[in-house]
Amino acid sequence: MSKKKVLHLAKWYPNKEEPLLGIFIQKHVQSVQESFDNKVISIYQTNTINSNIHREVNYLNSTEEVIFYHKKGLLNKIRVLYRVWKEIKNFQPHLIHAHVMGWTSSLAFLFSRTNQVPFIISEHWSGYRKKGYTQLNFAYKILRKISARKAEQICVVSNFLKEDMIKCGVEANYSTIGNVVDGKTLDIGKNKTFSFVFAGDLVQETKNVKGILEAFYEVIKHDKNIKLDIIGDGKDLKNYKNLSDQLELNNHVSFHGNQSNEYVFKTLSQSHVLIVNSHFETFSIICAEALSCGIPVISTKCGGPESFLNQETGILIDRDSNNQLTKAMKAIIKDYDKYEPEKLKRRAHQFSIDTIGEKINQQYLRALNQTFF
Repeated sequence: MSKKKVLHLAKWYPNKEEPLLGIFIQKHVQSVQESFDNKVISIYQTNTINSNIHREVNYLNSTEEVIFYHKKGLLNKIRVLYRVWKEIKNFQPHLIHAHVMGWTSSLAFLFSRTNQVPFIISEHWSGYRKKGYTQLNFAYKILRKISARKAEQICVVSNFLKEDMIKCGVEANYSTIGNVVDGKTLDIGKNKTFSFVFAGDLVQETKNVKGILEAFYEVIKHDKNIKLDIIGDGKDLKNYKNLSDQLELNNHVSFHGNQSNEYVFKTLSQSHVLIVNSHFETFSIICAEALSCGIPVISTKCGGPESFLNQETGILIDRDSNNQLTKAMKAIIKDYDKYEPEKLKRRAHQFSIDTIGEKINQQYLRALNQTFF
């Protein structure tokens, strides 16, 4: 018996220019490879190609991944969307899965109406909490709301994101399915020096790394035998390096730049505590990855993390509170032995590729079994 065909339309997806873009979407696709015949289509705007539109094909095991690169301009955007439409028609899917609302959900809705094919949507965008949604023009908002109502299901990565979408007037049949965490536990020793680690975009308005540096400065006044590793890049990297220099932290703080997943997992495994000081997170994969490596987390109550973190996994603090962060860092150094690595790893199992894949499979089967009108 042949497998049902699922077409994934991905607004974000790893490509040759941004290999980590939307990697969590790729992992969702990977989680359902055993049960369905999958194909991915994504669009990426760039000026590095010679022609106006370039089609690239890659393979993730048995899954064909089609990336359309296109140059800026309305005409090029229309042309590439037409090419995508032809790809959809040629594939003849039984179900469409739109990842991150936008052109993806709009095409899924249009194809659904004209070809009697059900579709579901997965949403990851944090713009419903920020000003991103309010800045969308009226037509885009209407398209999102119509697509949401007509989708068999909208899968969100946290109840926090669901609540924000409802506040923005996006009515739908919601379900919550987290991101996949690989759980690549490495059997390596810890750093000799007690190590805090941050990994993410170096953007102050979302991640508040400035607060981490300032709290670390307060902690190091009383304990010189600690260090802080910062992994990532972003527009505020220079500002953070300058602040580290001003606070005379350079002997204790290391900036690693953008790194591979393997590098991040290795650093997490060698570190003692992850710090997430974000203003908002729809999920926070890095928190789940830290648990899968057996290390506790200090995190702000910023949305996604508190849905799976508690006092057994680390310490939750209020947003924008350097005082609470400082106290949490001191407390976790003092009581570190109470956090059992194996318990933390078991906590992360809910985000394993098999567990998440089964949840997505159930949504697919439910959508395929619905009578289509």
